[in-house]
Amino acid sequence: MSISCAILAGGQSKRMGRDKATMNIGDKRLIEHVYTKVRPIFDDVLIISRNHDSIEGVDAPVFGDVLLHRGPLVGIVSALLHAQTTYVFAVACDMPFLDESLIRSMIDQIHGEDIIIPKTSAGYEALHAIYHRSCLSPMLRLIDRGRFKVRDIFPFVSVSFYEVEGIAVFTNLNTKEDVDQVRHLL
Repeated sequence: MSISCAILAGGQSKRMGRDKATMNIGDKRLIEHVYTKVRPIFDDVLIISRNHDSIEGVDAPVFGDVLLHRGPLVGIVSALLHAQTTYVFAVACDMPFLDESLIRSMIDQIHGEDIIIPKTSAGYEALHAIYHRSCLSPMLRLIDRGRFKVRDIFPFVSVSFYEVEGIAVFTNLNTKEDVDQVRHLL
């Protein structure tokens, strides 16, 4: 099966007050923590960012968002447009506690669905999900209509919700306080 990983780093980082992806936490930048987790799983890793600047320490091509400041749906579209594979595992650059076995288990659950998305007691995790190229057309139609929420795509594609216990692996770092709480773990 043909699957890439796209690390989405195109957000505005408003709550953080600076670019999250390149923020140092421990001995690495946040995006490096994510990259080191996904690299053993995927042969093809790409980064979707606000700009095309390469990121030192991350050996992956960087592509710009197709539209700036429009949210995760646009980042996923950008990933699907630039990936050379049928499926893309899209993950946020601010999720440093990724679990390799969970990601591999999700990949094993692909049986022709358009989206495989984890669901926890807190909801679903659109930025830790697998998307098929067939999502591109309906996503682009939504964007043309000014709809930018990932969940808006669900009625138009086949979605498999992958039940996951616990939410720690989905921890994302949005504020300086979030970083301070987990810094000792990284």
